[in-house]
Amino acid sequence: MPQSRTPQPELFKPPYVVGVDTPLGKVWLASDGVLITALSFDTLHGRHSKPPKVLLDAEKQLNAYFKGKLKKFDLPVQRLGTRFQKLVWTALEDIPYGKAASYKTLGAHIGGKAIGRTVGNACARNPVPIIVPCHRVIGSDGLLTGYVGGIWRKRWLLQHEGALPKELF
Repeated sequence: MPQSRTPQPELFKPPYVVGVDTPLGKVWLASDGVLITALSFDTLHGRHSKPPKVLLDAEKQLNAYFKGKLKKFDLPVQRLGTRFQKLVWTALEDIPYGKAASYKTLGAHIGGKAIGRTVGNACARNPVPIIVPCHRVIGSDGLLTGYVGGIWRKRWLLQHEGALPKELF
């Protein structure tokens, strides 16, 4: 009698990764081959073999953004998070290039019940900063607050977009 074979789970395949030189230092992009899964200011580990088209598109769009030729990214991004985090990340994309919004204003935009701290926590968990522009969110008092890449990068991005309040130059 032939033995049936139990299918073996596919081994974990690390994501595709590319490094992009930017005015903010090297930025690392990761993809599962279909979606952009991460953007990091720290080294990401993964396959550095021939990157999929989505990563090449992301690299091209990042370069255009840093040259001032792109104001809104058009990339498929993975959104793994809580329902609330996904609401915040979607709302971030509604903040236009060259503008900033407060955490409180963003909370009101997504239903009014969210307080700044919960919005800030969701921003901190954004897996694709810059592409989903969490850098455009500032304190209600106009001050720059936390950013995954450091306050200096947040300041640079806001200056680059012309959204930094003049008193913060």
